[in-house]
Amino acid sequence: MDKNRRLFLKGLTFFSLALPLKIYPFPKENKFVSFKHGVASGDPTQSNIILWTKLSDVQANTALVSWQISEYKNFSSLIAQGKTRTNSFKDFTVKVDAKIPKKYNGLKIYYRFKVGNNISDIGTTSTLPITNPEKFNIAFCSCSNYPAGYFNAYREIALNKKIDLVLHLGDYLYEYSSDGYASENAKLMGREVFPKNEILSLEDYRKRHATYKKDKDLQLLHSSKPMIAVWDDHEVSNDSWKEGAENHSPDEGSFSKRKEYAIQAYFEWMPIREKNNKKHIWRNFTVGNLFNLMMLDTRSAMRDKQLNIEEYFQDSNFDHKNYLKDLEKPRKLLGKDQFKWIKRKNSDKFRWSIFGQQILIGPKYLPKIFKDVDKNNFPKYLHKYISLAGKEIPYNTDQWDGYPKEREKFYKSIQSSQSNLILAGDSHNSWISNLYSKQKKFVGIEIGAPSISSPNFVDAFGDMVDPIDKSFIETNKNLIWTNGKNKGYVELEIYSEFVEVKFNYVSTVKSKRYNKLEPISFKINHNKPMI
Repeated sequence: MDKNRRLFLKGLTFFSLALPLKIYPFPKENKFVSFKHGVASGDPTQSNIILWTKLSDVQANTALVSWQISEYKNFSSLIAQGKTRTNSFKDFTVKVDAKIPKKYNGLKIYYRFKVGNNISDIGTTSTLPITNPEKFNIAFCSCSNYPAGYFNAYREIALNKKIDLVLHLGDYLYEYSSDGYASENAKLMGREVFPKNEILSLEDYRKRHATYKKDKDLQLLHSSKPMIAVWDDHEVSNDSWKEGAENHSPDEGSFSKRKEYAIQAYFEWMPIREKNNKKHIWRNFTVGNLFNLMMLDTRSAMRDKQLNIEEYFQDSNFDHKNYLKDLEKPRKLLGKDQFKWIKRKNSDKFRWSIFGQQILIGPKYLPKIFKDVDKNNFPKYLHKYISLAGKEIPYNTDQWDGYPKEREKFYKSIQSSQSNLILAGDSHNSWISNLYSKQKKFVGIEIGAPSISSPNFVDAFGDMVDPIDKSFIETNKNLIWTNGKNKGYVELEIYSEFVEVKFNYVSTVKSKRYNKLEPISFKINHNKPMI
C-alpha cells in the first residue's frame, strides 16, 4: 500500500469516527438537575471545609458540578471555586474538600453548587479559628428519629446565631421499618419513613438518608452551620458491636455486608472527610489552644459484644455475684488502635480536652423509687429490673457501665489533660455528672445530650418523670442533675477559665407549633468538679 493511500484511509477512519459527533451531538448534560436534599458543610479545620450536596433528576450517568465560595451572600466575588464530577456509583452525592484562603480564617463565608443553569441553596459555614477566640460556642445533639416527631430542635440550633459549630453524636437516622420503634404517630404527622422495610441493602440505607435529608429543619441546620458527626448504633442497627447487633438476625443476611453498606451510605450522605479506612471514624479538631475536640467511636470499630444482663435473671431473682464478676472481665470498647491515637493526639497544651462520643460514661444505677412503688406503674420490660433499684449494680451494659475495665483505661489515657469534658448522646435524656476513677481521682465532667425527637423518660413514665429524675440524683452520688422530660440540644459556651452549659429545649416534637423553653444552665470551672 503506497503512502498516499495509507494517509487517505487513515483520514477516512478519523472522519468516520468524528462524523457521529457532528451529526448526532450528545444531549445537553443534565438540563433539569435539582438539589432536593439541600447543602451541608462539615469537618472544618483551620484551612479546609467539606462542602456537600446531592443531585436529583440526573439524566446522565455522570454530572459535572461547579462549586463556589464567597465572602458575600450575593456571590459578587469569589474566594474559591472549582469543579468536580459525581455519578451513580456515589448516588450522585457531591463532596468537596475546599481550601479557604487564610485571610478568611474563622469568618463567615457562603457556598453554593451549580449544574448548568441550576443553582443550589446557599450555605453558610466557616473554618476553625487559628488563634484563641475570647469564646467559642458548640451545640451538640443526638438521637433524631424521623417518625417519632418533628426536628424542632434542629431548627432552634440553626436559628441560634451564637452557635459556631454543631456536633452530632450519633443516631442521626434509625434503621427500623415504617411500623417500628416510635412510629405510632408517624402517619398522622406525615413522618413515615422510606423505604417502609427495615433497611438492609446499600439502596435501603441511601433511601433512608434521603428521607431524613428532605426534612426542611434538618436542611436549615446543615445550610446554617458546619457539622462534625460520628455514628452510633442506629446508623447500622440497634445495639450494634463490631460483629453483630441486637437488631440483626441471621435471616437478614451477612452483618458485615450490612455494616459495609451502612458505612458507604453514611460517607456518601454526610459532610464528613473521606478516609482510607472508613471504619476508623475517630478524628480531632482544634481551636487555638482553647480546646482539642476528639471525636471517638465507642460503637462500631472495636466494640466487643455487650454482656447480656437478661441471662442473670432467674425467675424473680438476680444473680448479682456472677453478674458483677463477669462484668469485670476484659472487654474492648475503644480498642488498641484508638487508644494509641488518643495517646498521640491528647495534649496538655489545650485548656479543654473535649471528647465527643456516643454513650454515657459515668456509672448509672436504677433509682430507689423503682422499689417503692407498684411495679404495674412501670412498663412491663422493667418489672424484672426492680430488684436492682437502689443498689450499686449497673443495669445498662450497652453503655460504658458494661465495659468498666476499658473505662478505667480511658480515664488513665486522658489524665494528662488540663480539663476534660466528655460528651454523650444515645440515652435520650439530659445528664451532668462528675467523673472519678476507681482510685477516687477526679477525671472530668460528663454532659449527656437529650434527644432531638426520640422517646425519653417522659414517654415511658408520664407524670412520674419528675420524681424519677429526683430519685436518680439521690441514688447516684456523682450525678449532679438529670432531665428525662424534655427534648432539645446542649450548648457549650467555651471560655478559657470556664464553660457555660445550656440545655435548650422545645415544648413538643409532636407539632410544628412549639415554644422554645427557658434554658437550664450550669457553669463548669476549669479542672474542678461541680458541686
